[in-house]
Amino acid sequence: MKKETLRRQWLLYGSGLDWQLGAVAVFWLLIEGVTAVALAITGEKTTGILSAMICLILLAFVSVFTGLQRVNRVLTLGIALGGTRRQQVLRCVAWHLGGALASAVLLFGLNGLSHLIYRLAYAPRGIVLDMDGLALLPTVEWLLILLAPVLLSICVAATVNTLGPKGYWVVWVLWMLICFSPKYLIELYEKSPAALWTLMAVLTVVLLGWTVWAVRRLLHWTVREL
Repeated sequence: MKKETLRRQWLLYGSGLDWQLGAVAVFWLLIEGVTAVALAITGEKTTGILSAMICLILLAFVSVFTGLQRVNRVLTLGIALGGTRRQQVLRCVAWHLGGALASAVLLFGLNGLSHLIYRLAYAPRGIVLDMDGLALLPTVEWLLILLAPVLLSICVAATVNTLGPKGYWVVWVLWMLICFSPKYLIELYEKSPAALWTLMAVLTVVLLGWTVWAVRRLLHWTVREL
């Protein structure tokens, strides 16, 4: 019975996480393959391990928007099947956080494989490792990069459910910010690291406040397809 219950929860709450993680693994393999070919053709004597970092950024992008659709589908279906809103919200958040944890484990493992490939295939040829992508960020920070999309997907889903089709303007604005803000954040960091950390602290407070509002809205979820 317990196994059947977990299977049903996986079908309802975890659907899509498998291909999402699989896509990250395939993308990592593609980057490693391109790196190997480039080193063989160009004869470069330095390399960087950036595949896991690029996959982290990719996963953060994808998680926001796939999470939006997942939250909308899960809560709508779960409530329609007779579940309480509180129960559905708790399970949805738990599975989202579980997906973020699984993503962290996957990225950590892939980064380890990248280092193993370097030691076995590149180091013996005298190729020097001059950059490790994940090492550029403390572990806490790249874990937060995985957690933030979980919160954003919940926030956006609640906003869209509240405002209806007009709520998708929030999705558009969020997409524009994600696309164009990294360049300006890097420039801000170069000019004043303290200003960047202040901005990040403000954005964190805004995200947490938005999350609190979103959870309250999800507890009054209107069953409808958006």
